[in-house]
Amino acid sequence: MTVKSMYGELPEVEVDPIIKIMGRYHNDPTPDKIDVSIGVYKSEEGGPYVFPSVVKSKEMLAKNDPGHNYTNMAGIPEYTKAAREVIFGETIANEGKIASLQTISGTGAVHMASLFTASVGLNNYYVGTPFWSNYQPTIEHVGGKVNTYRHYDPELKQVDFKSTLEALNSAPAKSVFLLQACCHNPTGADFSQTQWKEIATIMKERELYPFFDIAYQGFASGDKDVDAWPIRYFYDLGMELLVCQSFSKNMGLYSERVGCLHVVSNDRSALEKIQGQLVTFFRMECSFAPAWGARVAAGIMNKPELKQLWDQDVLDITTRMKSLRKSVLEKLTKLGTPGKWDHVLHSNGLFWYSGLTEEQVGRMIEQEHVYMTFTGRVNIAGLNNANMDHFCESLDRVVRETKN
Repeated sequence: MTVKSMYGELPEVEVDPIIKIMGRYHNDPTPDKIDVSIGVYKSEEGGPYVFPSVVKSKEMLAKNDPGHNYTNMAGIPEYTKAAREVIFGETIANEGKIASLQTISGTGAVHMASLFTASVGLNNYYVGTPFWSNYQPTIEHVGGKVNTYRHYDPELKQVDFKSTLEALNSAPAKSVFLLQACCHNPTGADFSQTQWKEIATIMKERELYPFFDIAYQGFASGDKDVDAWPIRYFYDLGMELLVCQSFSKNMGLYSERVGCLHVVSNDRSALEKIQGQLVTFFRMECSFAPAWGARVAAGIMNKPELKQLWDQDVLDITTRMKSLRKSVLEKLTKLGTPGKWDHVLHSNGLFWYSGLTEEQVGRMIEQEHVYMTFTGRVNIAGLNNANMDHFCESLDRVVRETKN
C-alpha cells in the first residue's frame, strides 16, 4: 500500500560530516581511540572542561536566582554592555556608537548580522577559503551572494595574503568581507598586525564593509584585549562595521548558546534605528534570548574577582594548547615523520590544519582509531599526555604508508 504525504518530495539532506565522525567515534569500542574532530576544549583527562570562573559564577547565581521570566528583546542589559566592553574595551564601548544585541551564540550572531547587512543593501560577500561550513548557507539563506578567495595556502601552510589582497583590490565597493579576527576556523592561520593594517587601509579606501566573527577571543595570545586588536584598529580608523561574538569557546558555554552582535555606526543618531532593526529581526527569530548562560557570563564579566579569574582561565588554556602544539612537533621530529610539520606551532587556537589528505584521514580513522575531519583539521585540545604518543605514531605510520 502506497502512503501519500505532502512531505514525500522533500529532498534528502546530507548529515553534517562532523556529526557522522562523532557518531563513529562513539560507536567505536576501541579503548585507546582519540577524538580530535569537533572544536571543543577538553581537559587533560580528555573530558568536558568547566572553567573555574564559570563554576564560581554559577554558585553566585544559584544563591540569588532571578527566576525565569522574560528579560529584554535586545538581551540582558548587563550582559550586552559587558560583552561589548570585552570586544572593544571600556572606552570605545561607551562612546555611544555601537548597538548590541544578545544572540543565540556566534551562529545566531552571524545569522542576525546577515539579515542586518541585507536590510541596508549589502548583499555581495567575500569569504576566504577554507571557511566554517555555516557561513555560506547562512548568507545565501538571506539572499546574499558568496564570492571566495584563498585565505590559506596549503603548500606553504600559511595565510595566502596575495590572494587576500587581490580580492580586496578587485571587489566592488560596498562588498562585505567576512573576517575572522583570530584563531581562524578551520586553519588556525591568522593575519599579522601588519597585514591587518594593510587590509584595513584598502577596505577604508575602497568602501568595503568589515563583517567580523570572533569566536575564540583570547585563545590566540592568551589575552583577550590583544586578540581583539584588529577590531579596535578598524574602529579607530572611523570605519562602520559589525562584530559577531561568542562565549562558547572562551567561557566553555557551548550548549548555553551565549553570543552577541555589535554594529558600529558613525552616525550616533542612527543607533536607535539600528537597535530597532536588530530587535525586529530577533523578535521573528525567538523573541528573547536564553537567560541562564548570559547571566553566568555577565556575572564573570561584571565582578572584578571573577573577571580576573576568567583572564587567568583563558591564559592557562592558551598556554596548555601552545604546549600541546610544541609536543606534537617534538614527537614528529623525533619520529622523523616525512614532511614539514612546524606549521603546527604557527597556527592559533583549537585548530591545526595538518595537511593530511582525505585518504590519509580515512586511514587515521579506520586503522588507527583517530577521529578527525576529512579536511585534515585537528582539534589540538583533543590531545593530552596520555594519547599524544598514540596520535603522533599513528600520523607517522599513515604518512609513511601513503608517501609517494
